[in-house]
This record gives sequence, structure tokens and C-alpha cells, in this order.
Amino acid sequence: MELTPEEIRARRLRKLAGKNSNNVSNNNAPTATETDGSSISDATTSSTTTVTAAAPSTEVATVEKGTETQQMPTSAPIVSDKTETMEESSSSDNVGSSSSLNTSTTTDPKADLILPSTIEASLMLGLEVAEQSQQQHQKLRSIHVASAPNATTRKKPLPAVVPTTNTTANAWSFKKRSSSDHSSAKPDSNLHIGMDGSVLEPKAQCEQDSRVSAQDELLQIMLRVMKINSKARYSNSRFTIDSVILENALEMFERQRYGEFCADVITEVIKGIYYGKLIESHSEDGDGLSDSWSTIPSKKVKPIMLDEVVIGRGRGGSSGMAAGSTATPMDIDIEMQPGEEDAPAYCSSKPSMKAFANNRVAALEYLIGCYLRSNEELYSYTKVKKSKKMYLAETLPNVVAVIRQHTLRYAILVLKNTFQSFCQPGSSSSSAIGESGSSSAIAGNKTPATGTGSTALEKSPLLTLMYENKVSADFMSNLMAESRKSDREEDFRAIFNAVLDDLFIDMQNAICNENIVADPLNRLKELIETRVDNAHPICLLIVEHKIFLTAFTPDKYFAREITKVSFLAPFLSLSVMLDENPKFASHHFSDNVCDRTLANSFHSILSNTRKVLHSIFLVLLSNQYSRFEMLNYIAAILKSNAKRIQYNADDRFLAKDGFMLNFMSVLQLLSVKINLSRIDPLYPHHPESLVEIDDETKLKFSSQEYADWLATLKDVKDWEQHKFVTHCWFLTLHAHHLGIIPAIQRYNKLLRATKELQRMVDELNATKSQWENTPLARRNKQVRDRCVSQMNKLSKAKLSCDIAIIDPNVLSACMQFYSTVCEYTLYQIENRPIDGPFTNQKHPSTLVASDNFSALPEWYIEDIADFILFCMQHSISVIDYVDNSIITWILTLVCAPQLIKNPYITAKLIEVLFVTSPTIQTTSQSLYLQIINHELAQTALVSALMKFYTDIETTGQSTEFYDKFTIRYHISHLFKGLWESALHRQAFVRESKSGKQFVKFVNFFLNDTTYLLDECLEYLKRIHETQVLMMDDSGWSALTQEAQQSRQRQLVQDERQCRSYLTLARETVDMFHYMTIDIKEPFLRPELIDRLSSMLNYNLHQLCGPKCNDLRVRHPHKYGWEPRRLLGQLVDIYLHLSCDEFAAALAADERSFEKQFFEDAANRVERISIRSHRDVDEFRKLIQKAAEIYEKNQENADEFAEAPDDFKDPLMDTLMTDPVVLPSGTIMDRAIITRHLLNSSTDPFNRQPLTEDMLKPATELKERIQKWIKEYRAQKKSS
Repeated sequence: MELTPEEIRARRLRKLAGKNSNNVSNNNAPTATETDGSSISDATTSSTTTVTAAAPSTEVATVEKGTETQQMPTSAPIVSDKTETMEESSSSDNVGSSSSLNTSTTTDPKADLILPSTIEASLMLGLEVAEQSQQQHQKLRSIHVASAPNATTRKKPLPAVVPTTNTTANAWSFKKRSSSDHSSAKPDSNLHIGMDGSVLEPKAQCEQDSRVSAQDELLQIMLRVMKINSKARYSNSRFTIDSVILENALEMFERQRYGEFCADVITEVIKGIYYGKLIESHSEDGDGLSDSWSTIPSKKVKPIMLDEVVIGRGRGGSSGMAAGSTATPMDIDIEMQPGEEDAPAYCSSKPSMKAFANNRVAALEYLIGCYLRSNEELYSYTKVKKSKKMYLAETLPNVVAVIRQHTLRYAILVLKNTFQSFCQPGSSSSSAIGESGSSSAIAGNKTPATGTGSTALEKSPLLTLMYENKVSADFMSNLMAESRKSDREEDFRAIFNAVLDDLFIDMQNAICNENIVADPLNRLKELIETRVDNAHPICLLIVEHKIFLTAFTPDKYFAREITKVSFLAPFLSLSVMLDENPKFASHHFSDNVCDRTLANSFHSILSNTRKVLHSIFLVLLSNQYSRFEMLNYIAAILKSNAKRIQYNADDRFLAKDGFMLNFMSVLQLLSVKINLSRIDPLYPHHPESLVEIDDETKLKFSSQEYADWLATLKDVKDWEQHKFVTHCWFLTLHAHHLGIIPAIQRYNKLLRATKELQRMVDELNATKSQWENTPLARRNKQVRDRCVSQMNKLSKAKLSCDIAIIDPNVLSACMQFYSTVCEYTLYQIENRPIDGPFTNQKHPSTLVASDNFSALPEWYIEDIADFILFCMQHSISVIDYVDNSIITWILTLVCAPQLIKNPYITAKLIEVLFVTSPTIQTTSQSLYLQIINHELAQTALVSALMKFYTDIETTGQSTEFYDKFTIRYHISHLFKGLWESALHRQAFVRESKSGKQFVKFVNFFLNDTTYLLDECLEYLKRIHETQVLMMDDSGWSALTQEAQQSRQRQLVQDERQCRSYLTLARETVDMFHYMTIDIKEPFLRPELIDRLSSMLNYNLHQLCGPKCNDLRVRHPHKYGWEPRRLLGQLVDIYLHLSCDEFAAALAADERSFEKQFFEDAANRVERISIRSHRDVDEFRKLIQKAAEIYEKNQENADEFAEAPDDFKDPLMDTLMTDPVVLPSGTIMDRAIITRHLLNSSTDPFNRQPLTEDMLKPATELKERIQKWIKEYRAQKKSS
């Protein structure tokens, strides 16, 4: 007997479900008679609902109910192209199973549901499913109508599809067909019926069975992917949701309508989630914790009679709500509302607006899970042998592709919040779609207020799941690709702009935190790095964001705005600085102590954070559509914060240090691999350069010279478009200028402020006994308390700065970048193309600054010096990164001071050399050896330092007189170290024989020695006087309180000044002492020897004379006062220079030379054993020789007193021995004018420039003087 297609379909359903009933208890498959009604549904009204899917873009979906018709525009293809008719009779029980949606009808018109295809049409899903022909429409309709059970034939429930005993997968599982299935069938089981009802041959029947088996397995796979677990139970006279779906599953699979089946299931699940019928459950099984979704029981339905849909987020979970599981409702009101007692089970309550936010997350999480499981299923079947499951192996990739596409498109709908229009709290559509089946939202009359339909306080569900690491990179990439299609470009912008907005807000909230919170930053990195068709689509969204850059107006607030509220600003603002993140400092530095381990951990966290920022910037700059905007953004930050380098800049209008350090570190990482040979050295002067140096002080050029050179350059230079590497490298250089350097300045300023407050507190505490019982007591206590409070704040600020600034990762990266800057400037000095490591091709003394070098800003040099000085003081470990390029750069500029017009820059470079000395920094021995063993140091350093020692006498600044002592102190200290090297000592000797340069050097350090010793001795006398007064109780108490406080303040100041002068004087005397050992001739020159002897005699007189007791002070080591050491050095200098010329010079000093005084000094030296007896005897011999000469000089002084005035020097009024004529016509003694020129190159009478080579010998006058002397002596002798 031939079976109809309807009977074949029913038979297959019975075989799939009924044959496996022995594996399930009766409780798992209740019959219709076991429920609370004998009929499947109670229909009291008759209605006909017809849904016709529209063609893409131009057709409409029509919904008819009774005589009422509504048209819904659909702008995209619809998932289903079938036409279904559901008839419900008032006199019979009927179930329409033509849709995956629960289509039970009730007396309440609000309970009417729209079929899935209608929902999809109204939601504009745009699912691309092939349109079926009209013949297929009619055939499917006839099959469906014929197979639908009616009231007279349906006496039994629909056959149940029963899960097998293995339920660990928490999904559908079917038993494999066997021969027993056919043998136990009805008498027609020997016939082989095809899917279309025709009788098949045995071979064709086997192929048909294999195909059917594969389709069954495909269904099983899809159910596993979508985590559906159906038990086909009855609840409130209704089928469960998934039972209705499954009733048409085989029909859809026979027609290969996988997309329609997938859409039906997803639609039903999402609606269940939105209406709160699905909750998150956690059940413990044999494998551990398993998460799944289960329905929520309402108060109208007993828990045992639940509609059940289980949607899991991972495979291997148990089905349903297993014993011991816990359910967590998602904050949804599940009570029945008045008038909704008969509403469908999945929309039995009105969810709150907060519930919608959670439900969106749950729905999106479900879709992502389906997507991931589809990939897993496809991977597990990649090795299936086609001989066994050819149909499955061929069809599964297409099915998985359909599932992936549907999950992506439904995810877009969820993210756009399209489903909210169906479930608005308080609206008429919250419990049903609408009385007429098409609400205003469905008809397109309701448009979300924002791009995603979300409220202002609602966070993007996609971002929420990203925070939970539940969004895979593959899903994200395909979601972007799907939403960026030409017809849905606005979807992409709406979805991901919402994510970016939420990230911006989250990052702003995370900036001020007890710890460093970088989760939003990591999520932004994930978004930006997501590739779609070899592009990064998020990059364009970021640079086009409304607050990226264009929203800000360039004014005085521009710098603060762009670094606070521009889109990337909060991501760059992660900081531990007190003024940027006070919570961090308060939490970690409550006791004003920072553990080294804690600091190291935060250094690591900050380093990782900056690496993430670098990844973000790298992608934005690598993308051709965002590179230009990003470069402009970087340039805008630098230009707007140009005032940060000013010492007293107003921080209210500028970026903070933490922001700029992060910004600088990002650019460092971008520039780390740049080859200098690829950059354009003239980029700073390019008309379209992103950096500005026009207002900067240049290394050599004046403002006018630079303007003239720039005009010439623009005429002759053919400017080309610069490459990214050039932009990046120079922007990085300027970022260092405005990042680390101002931060260092503020750190040093903080230290000075703390030190000053501590000094005030100490002073108040020291004088407490004097003011605590006076009217000033209250004020002084308040001042002290304020100082202590301020010191506590500054202490926390310092600790936070220690983490942020004194970070080895930051400082080492800066040092490595500055190494490339040194290479760049060295090549610019000689105007050579950059080609590998720099090597000197010219001696520094012959170098002439090129125009390229002369036009560079001074801070290109000064910043590096400041940075190295800071590292040497606060982070000595960073000197390991000082390479040969930096050493060559320092020595070249020190040995060629003529290259830079500002002497203070050269002085700062000399200070760098000074701090590397092992006597100053004991851990810098290796660096110091690299410097002094460098070729430039061996050939040119000594000469250059001596020249600069003399050149620094005048700097053009108002503080030049005091500045020179500090600079010369550094040079003197360097000389001491170099003198210990035999190679460099030879350089000193060579320099002393080379000409006038060494004489000038000796002259100036003689001047300094004289001045410094005088000042030291004067301050020591004042200190002695004050201390004696304070020790005299009667004399001290006789002073008024104000006078006492004034003397105390003066004492503190005198002690500070004395300590400074003694430090400088000790270094100068030391240099004098060791140089006179091997070098004598320059010190004995006529222009120097008299001054030298006078200086020595005077200071010896001060130390050993009658007033030497005035130099006694309490605690002399406090000031560095060592009188015995100084006396011994002076005696050694006498002995080093001992000769007839020197003895004559001693005798010529009429002011200080007294034989008896020198005898007393020799006795004192011998008595206190400052020097050996031999040295003392030598000293006495020198004094005896000088005394003899002194007596002769006294006779000669009277002898020449009557010389004519024209024979005498106009300045000193002494007889000239070698008269010379000045350009002004004045005649002076050569020794006297030469001595003057050593200090000042001017004519002493008219202040005009004068040098020694401009002096002309007065030969005639000299002869006349010599003749007069002979005649005078002969006449005196004869008389």
C-alpha cells in the first residue's frame, strides 16, 4: 500500500521518538491525558493568520487577522519565504505547528503571537535565504496542512523526541536507526518509501536511509550548538516552545531550510530571555560546575509543569535544573500582571528596564555561545570519512555557516536593541506583540533614541561580555564584517560607537583608583587590533569620533581639554601621581613609606600599560585612514603643552606629568626601531613640519640669522613629503622635551620645597625655648604645624613621583632614545649624511658649526645633559645605557665650546663629566674609565677644559661672578682625576709649554684662590665672633630678643656661605698644590710671580699671624675647615717653586714679607709636625734667601725714587723696565699691562679692546731708562 507523504512524515516522527522510549521513564514523556486537559489547546475563537514574506527591499510583509490588515515595510531579505496558514476551530482542539513560535491561542487577544517569519520581517533581519518558487510554496503548504493533526484524529499526544541516557552534553541526542526499527513497523514496513512518497528500490532505500540518518544527526548538531533540550512535556495545555520547533524540524531539514529553523529557535530563545522566562543556573555534575539557562516558574504554573528550554554556555552540562543546582534570576519581576493570566508563558511578566539591560547581555552571550559551539562542531567533523557520512560531511560546513551568519545578525539586532521595542516596560506590547499582531515599533513607527536603542545609563552588552572575556576574536572580527556590509554600515557605527563611548566613560572612572585599572584599555586594544579584510575598522571610528580632536577650540584651555576629555585622553591618563590619582597615594603611602617590592610591581604594571597603549597607537598610525589624524592629534598635544617646560608654568591649563610620561613612552616604543639614516635632518625647518622651533633659542644663530637662513633654505630646498619615520622620530624628541624634562624639574622643585620646610621646622624647634613663653608662641606653633602637614603631603607626592619618574623602565628607554639624538646632533655638526655610528673626522678645535647645527634649538643639547645629571643623582643604574654615542657627543661638545654660543650649556656638559668622577659617584667607575680613555679625552680634553676655565670669566649674565666659581670647581675636580693618569699628566705639561693659554689659566685660578681664601677666612672670623658672644651668658642676655634672633639667622647664613667657599677653595688649592710639582715655569713668569708670592704670603700670615686665633670655630669639620691641611699645602707650594726668582718675588712683597714672621711659621709647622724636618729646613733656607733680597730691594727703592715721571708706569708709579706703547698712545710697563690683560682684554684707560699682540715696544724710551739708571748709580757711587 502506498503511503502519502503526510503519513511518511508522521511515521518518521514516531520512529525518532517512540522507539527510544525505553530509555526514559514515564515521567519524562507524559501523555495528553496525563495533563490537566484532554486537548492540546482550548481555542474559543476562530481566526486566520497569514504571513507572506516580502522580497528584499521592495516588498512588504502582510499580517491579516480577521478583516484587519496591516502592512510592515521590510528593507532586507526575510529568513523565511514560506506562506503558512493556521486555522483554529472553536468546536475542536487544534494545534498549529507550522512555526517555531508557540502559536497557542487564548481568549485574550493580547495572547496572539506573530509567527517567527513575521517577527523577523518586522525586525528587518536581512537574512539571506534563497527564495523558493511558488510551486515549492504550495507543495510545502499542502504537506503541512495534511500532516497537521486535527480534533478528530488527535487523540494522542504528539510523539516525543526523547533524549538518550547520555545527557552530559546538555543537548539533543538521538539513537541510531537499526534494522529492528523497520522490522517492528506496521505491515507496510517492507515497502521502501522515498521522502516524496514514492516507492524506492533497495539500493535507493539505503541511500535514502543514510540521508535521513545524516539529517537526524544534523538536527542533533544544531540542537547542541543552540543548546536546546526538549522533553516534549505539556504545561498549561500548551506545548513547550521547543516541542513546536521540533515538530517541523524534519520537514525543514528535508527541504534544507536550515536558516529558517535556526532563526525560529534563536528568535524563540531571545524572546524567552527578554521576558525573563530563562534564568542563569549553576548545576554541579560529575565534571564540575556547569552553567546553563533554564525557564523561570511563574506563580500561575507549578514548577513541575514548566515549559522547559535549556540554553547552555558550555558543552558537557546537565540538562534542565538538576538536583543541587542554583538559579539566579536576572532581577526580573516574574509575577503575573492583571489581565495577563492567559498570556503565553514566556511573556507572563513585565520586565523592568534594568532587566532589559541584563537580558541583552544574556541574549548576546547565548548567541556568542552558539557561534563558538558551531565552530567546535565543524572542527570535530573535519576528519569524517565521506564513505560513511558523505552527506553530513558535505552539508555540515554549510549548516555551520548558516548558524554563524544567523548568530551574527541576531547579535547585531540585540546590540541595536531592536527587541526592546517588543518588550518595553509599561507598553501595550510588553505582554504580547500587540492586539493586531503588529505594534508601532514593528511597523517602524518607533525609532530608538540612540544608535543602539539603549538608555544613557545602559552599557553595551558587547563590552560587558568583553570584560568577562567571553567574546572571541573570531566572533568580533566576523561581527564587524557583518555589520560593515554596504547595506548595514550604520549598524557598525551605532554598535561600536556605543562600545567606544562606554570604554571612554569606564576609563575616566578608572583613572582615580586605589590601584591601576587597565581593563578598559585592554578592551580598546582588542577592538582596535581586530582585523576585517586586512583593515582595522575601529581605527576610523576613533579618529572620526566627535571628541577625538575637532571638538576642541584652540585657546588657553585647549591643552587641558585635549588631555582630559579627548577620546584617547583617559587611556593616556593612568597614573600614580598624587595630583592625578590621590586615591592611589592615600591608599599605598598612608605611612609615607614605599616598599621597594611594591614600587617594582607598579613599575611593571605601568610598563605593561604603556605597551598596550603602544599597540593601540601603532595600529592607529599603521592604518592609512587614521594615520594623518593621529599625527595631528600627537602634534596638537605637543603644541598645546609647549609651556610645560617653563619654570613657573600654570599647571591648571596644561597636561599633568603622568599623562605626558605615558604619551612620551608610547612614542618611545614607536621610535625604538627607526633607522636614523631614513629621517630628514631638516625636518624641524620644513614648512609643513608638525613640530615648532621658530621661537626657540638656537645653538648658534641669533633670531635674525635664523630667519635669514630659513628664507634662503626655502628658496634652494626642494621640500618633499616626509615619511612617517621622520614625523615619528621628531615628535618623540619633542615629547621628551615636554614629558620627562618638566617632570624632572618638578621633582627637583618638590625636593627643594620639602627641604626648605624641614629647615623651617628645625629652626622653630631649635629656638622653641626662646619663643614658647612669648606672645609669638601661638603663631609659631601654627606655622610649625602647617609646615609639618605640608611636609606629609609632599612626602606622599615624592613617593608617587618615585614610582612614576624614577622608573628604571622609563629612564632606560629615555637614555636609549637620547643616544640616537646624540648621533643626530654629531652628524649635524659636520653636516654629514647620517650613516651608521658616528666617528670623528676632525679635531674638535678645528670644528666650525654648520648651519644645520647652528639652527637647532638649545634644548636639543641641554635636555640630554639635564637628564643624565638627574639619572646620576637618583637612578645610577641607568648609566649602564650610556653608550659610546653619548660619550662621544659629550666630549665633542666639551672640547669644542666654540660650537655653542651659550657657555652655560657647555658648563652643564662639564658638570656631567664631573658627576661621573668616582670621588663624587662611587658606582660610576666604569663610565668614568670609558670617558677618560676615549680618544678625544686623551688628545683634547685637558686643553679644552683649561680654555673654558678662562673663558667662563665673563658670561654676559648678571650672576657670572658667582657662577664661575661653581663651574671652575667642577673643572678643578676633573683636573685632579686626570692628573692621576700619567697620559693626561703629560697633556698638562705639554699645555704649560704651548703658549699663553696656560698662563691665563694659572692667572685665573690664582685670582680664585686669593678671593676664595679671603672669603673663607672672613666668614670664619664672623662665625668665631658670634659663637664667642653666644657663649658669654651676660653679653648674650644683654641683647634684645630681636637682636638675638637676628644674630642667629646671620650665623646660619654665614655657616652656609663659609661651607660653600671652603669647598671651592679647597679644590682650587689642591689643584695649585699638585700642579706645581711638575709645572713651574708658567708660575714664575713676571706677570704672575709677584701676585703668586703675594697671595701665598698673605694667607700664611693669616694662618700663623697674631690674629690666627680669630679663625678658631666650634665643630670646624661642620664647615670643612682644616687649617693644618691648608698650612701644609701652602708650605709645599713654597718648596715646589723654590728658586732665586721665587725668592726675589717673596722679598718684593712689602705688604706681608717679614723674616721674623716666616721664622715663627716654620717653628709652628715643625712643632705640630705638619711637615718633616727636612721640609722645614728647606723652607727656612728659602726664607733666608728672600730676606737677603729684601734688604737689597729696600736700598733700590730709595735709589729709584728720584726717577723722572715719564720713566714711571702710570698705574703703579714704579720705574719701568720694559715700556710698551698701547694703541691709545699710553706707555706702560710690559709686566703691568700684561698682568692686566690676563684679567681683562681692554685698555685700562679707555676700556677699548686690547690684546697683547697690540702692544708695541717703546725701544727709545727703554734705552733712555737704562742709560739713566747707569748714570744715576755711577753718580751715587762716586759720591
